[in-house]
Amino acid sequence: MRIIVLNLLLLITCFNRGGRYGTASLFFVLITSFAHTIAFGQTENAGLIEQLVESMADDLPENYDYTELIDQWNHYLKHPIDLNKTSAEELRELRFLSPLQVAAIINHRELAGAYLTTYELQAVDDLDLDVVRLLLPFVVVEKNLTSAMSAKEYLGSGRHDLMLRYGRILETQRGYTIKDPTRSRYLGSADRIFTRYRYTIPQKLQVSVNMKKDAGEQFFGGAQHLGFDFYSASVYLQKVKRWQHVVIGDYSLQFGQGLALWTGVSFGKGALIQHVARQGIGLRPYTSANEFSFFRGLAATYSRKNFTLTPFVSYKKLSATFVDSVAGIARYSAIRENGLHRTPSEISNRHNLTQLLYGSNVQFQKNSFAMGANVLHMHLSGEIEPRALLYNQYAFKGSDLTNTSVYYHAYIHDVYLFGELAHSLGSGLAYTNGVIASLSRDLSLVLQYRDYQKDYHAFYNQGISEGTNAVNEQGFYTGLIFQPSKKVLWVAYADFFKFPWLRYRVDAPSAGHDLFTQLTLNPNKKVRYLLRYRFRNKAENADAEHAVVVLERVKRQQVRAEAQFQCGEKWVFRNRVEYVSYRKAANAENGHLFYQDVIYKTRGMLSGNVRLALFKTDGYNSRIYAFENDVLYAASFPFYSNKGLRYYLNLRCRIKKGIDFWCRYAASHYAGLGELGSGLDRIEGNRRSELKMQMRFQF
Repeated sequence: MRIIVLNLLLLITCFNRGGRYGTASLFFVLITSFAHTIAFGQTENAGLIEQLVESMADDLPENYDYTELIDQWNHYLKHPIDLNKTSAEELRELRFLSPLQVAAIINHRELAGAYLTTYELQAVDDLDLDVVRLLLPFVVVEKNLTSAMSAKEYLGSGRHDLMLRYGRILETQRGYTIKDPTRSRYLGSADRIFTRYRYTIPQKLQVSVNMKKDAGEQFFGGAQHLGFDFYSASVYLQKVKRWQHVVIGDYSLQFGQGLALWTGVSFGKGALIQHVARQGIGLRPYTSANEFSFFRGLAATYSRKNFTLTPFVSYKKLSATFVDSVAGIARYSAIRENGLHRTPSEISNRHNLTQLLYGSNVQFQKNSFAMGANVLHMHLSGEIEPRALLYNQYAFKGSDLTNTSVYYHAYIHDVYLFGELAHSLGSGLAYTNGVIASLSRDLSLVLQYRDYQKDYHAFYNQGISEGTNAVNEQGFYTGLIFQPSKKVLWVAYADFFKFPWLRYRVDAPSAGHDLFTQLTLNPNKKVRYLLRYRFRNKAENADAEHAVVVLERVKRQQVRAEAQFQCGEKWVFRNRVEYVSYRKAANAENGHLFYQDVIYKTRGMLSGNVRLALFKTDGYNSRIYAFENDVLYAASFPFYSNKGLRYYLNLRCRIKKGIDFWCRYAASHYAGLGELGSGLDRIEGNRRSELKMQMRFQF
């Protein structure tokens, strides 16, 4: 009955809109209403991963690469963690567990004895019902311990995993139509191609290869005569005597609070309050497709008693914006991190700068206390000389940079302490300290203070911050987590920050604050309600020109209401309504979004999901971001702007055991627009659609 009511409400909305969009909306509602005659749906595990990504992606960029994160979760879905053997380090790799929750799982085992069943997690303090549900598919309790496997058995247990993905925008974009060789244009096709291969022997060996071509890049021609524009590969060995981790090829390092040495996945502020405390997992192979945030070379972690030592060396080519050459030394204004090499200008800067980086991490850990130190030196083949703008006065200049840092974390009687102090030699400091405390069984408190000086420099810096990088910022963050029962969770935070020096589009020191609250209700296992409010207040240059610098307050409010219903074992309906308000002096914009998802869970041959979204915003400033389901190992987090309708359909076909096919079609229609996008990405018309296909072979 609830399903019928929900769809009737959406039908009313469709008729009220009328016209072409009303007709399209009606068509998709009819699909969702009678989807039981078609095999729409998705596997339970795929839905779990999408839920995890959405909960952790609130403050990440639109085109953030989630491959590394999703890859890790899929690994533990196939090879669950044994609760009676696991360590805090292994549990931290799941990412969604807070430091207190990791400690609680380990402490429960030490106090109550070995876990008898995974459902015993419901008795662990600090684990709410949502977390237990998320955790259960990733863990197991092994009752019969097997004997050590021989080398032949280990090799026989290896698994191959090959994935091929293709995608493209179906409409023609302007950059592909320009033929004049003197003008900027896309030299390659609009096709996006991604290939990945894995060979894995659990807990022993992993071989990884990634190959990627972005839209507009050439393929087996021009600058990309070797085929793909980006190649990544690594060989990862685990537990070779005292060598806990050894990586040859591309790798990631995550230590401390991310102020000096952190590559790969990291998360900012959001609904997961306790994740303000970074939980570094040390050395791991790099398996993502981001073309900047990784190292390439050799690294290893050696363990002895309570100490670990991780030396590393990296040498790779970067793409940078060339300025000129003085006395034979090339100068560059900035390093390009997006990995795009499509136009003649982008290709001329492709791999024109080399980076040599080496250093080491040492860490001492005993029980729940850990302290470590990082030291690393970077040398570039040319010099960085930022553009002569006032806000760049303290930016990094030169070709050499040495970073050092010390960090700690400790768990003492329901209190988790953490912090890091970092220094870029010859320039500034950055430090952060924080505490997470369980004040009672129902209430937890999070406090964090940070101070990143304006002349602190670090290329691989991902500390918690309001700005893009942990530099030129001071802030105090306080959060509360209240859970009076397993069915009710309320979280809130207030973050007050200031920027001592100028920033992009802010030509004076400034300050602001970020307020957030969210209530989640789970009346039973099949129903979930969510209500969220967020308010951000920051300074920005005035839109009008003035004789002196004038800053204006930019205020952005967001309200979100969401409901999810599970009907039986297969059907899931998810609805969201969101409203955004933007204010800057006399400029006021509003926006709203409504969408409905229909998910049909099945382990049969076909599965998939569908969404219909209706949106209207007054402009770009009132845009609304929303997570979208995608093919396996991919995730979309686009923004909705202007007025229109968006829908997508994901289908998965299990051809046979070990062979799967995915197809995704998504389209947006904008009312009253004659063209979409700008520059080389401009599309004539009011429709933008995308097709994506993927094959996966496991053997």
